[in-house]
Amino acid sequence: LERLKMVLAVLPDSKLIAELYKIRGNGRNDWPCEAMWNSFIASFLFEHPTTDALLRELRRNSQLRKLCGFQPKCKKQPDGAYKIYVAPSKSAYSNFLKNLMACQEELDRMFDALVEFMYENLEGFGEHLMADGKAIQSYATKLSESQKSGGRGEHDANWCKKTYTSSGENGEKKVKTVKWFGFRLHLIAEARYEMPVAFKVTKASNSERTENQNLLKTMKEEKPERIKKCEYMMEDKGYDGTDHITWLEQEGIKPIIDIRNCWKDGEETHRYQDTDLVYDYKGTVWYVNEAEERIKLAYKGYDKSTDSLRYGFKPQYQDNRIFRIKCEEDRRIFTPVARQSYKWKRLYNERSGIERMNGRIDRDYKFEKHTIRGLDKMRMFLTVSFIVYLGMAKAKIERGQKEHLCKLYA
Repeated sequence: LERLKMVLAVLPDSKLIAELYKIRGNGRNDWPCEAMWNSFIASFLFEHPTTDALLRELRRNSQLRKLCGFQPKCKKQPDGAYKIYVAPSKSAYSNFLKNLMACQEELDRMFDALVEFMYENLEGFGEHLMADGKAIQSYATKLSESQKSGGRGEHDANWCKKTYTSSGENGEKKVKTVKWFGFRLHLIAEARYEMPVAFKVTKASNSERTENQNLLKTMKEEKPERIKKCEYMMEDKGYDGTDHITWLEQEGIKPIIDIRNCWKDGEETHRYQDTDLVYDYKGTVWYVNEAEERIKLAYKGYDKSTDSLRYGFKPQYQDNRIFRIKCEEDRRIFTPVARQSYKWKRLYNERSGIERMNGRIDRDYKFEKHTIRGLDKMRMFLTVSFIVYLGMAKAKIERGQKEHLCKLYA
């Protein structure tokens, strides 16, 4: 209950409540919109997997009802007897969720206001961003053939098949295929604080790279200062592509993106122009001497004036020559932060934060096993999940706490 008080006190929800009353209009007003909204927030904090579980807790827990704002209702029955209701019925709560889905724009504004709070109150927030796509399986297993099924049928989800390729200890390729029916969450998050910055929910088959690029372009149009503040973007090899990397570099963002082997000629190395240097698709560079021996070169830094990477011999060779490879040779391979540098590896390790965020979405917010159907409802539930995620962090910050901000628990 203390956690719920913390979160409710910091949420900028006044406009949302006003919109909910506007939608309700002259309809039944048995249960205040504030109480319904507060209880919905409580369902995320207390990890209730379904609406039924929340309603059972409300009927049992008088302290929770009081904190949310519910007052008992006494109604006369057809037989003349009186019955006391202490919590909403399932149908009343379903109507509330339907009205809340119509308030998606207000929910989006709440989410953005909380993200803006993080930019203003956390040092360096937004300098290191990371992106990933997350599969969210539908509660259903196929599209509903009947339009009469309404909210009980799945009419929006589709199938997606994703193939993962990795290399074994002996260099052999291992292929793993994952197939699911449902939706996909496209998420951009702050790497060091592990907090969401922007997201989009689509059908499962939508391209991760395309939707991620759309999110970044929208951010540039609506919040250009956030793009300007970003220094590094960490992503896995699914986002590897010349067009995406070029766009990031044009915006002053250094791409830290794992690479796919797109060489079709079967060669292990390519020669750099008309020189004695060769390189592989991962960006490792060698010098080939007169005896046709390859000597691995050490990375010496990025030369911004010529947009090139500097390489040289290791100390034991007693050779002070410096070689430059222009990034335009292949912008996927030669990025401003060299792939073979310790800095690249350190920054790419920060991307593991988004895997932890995905785990919290599944584990703490119950999306691993849910009963949500429909794209609009899925979007609404995920938006409120991130509002609770950021709301808990804001409450901790206002109390002077700067550690464990991304955890659901205080």
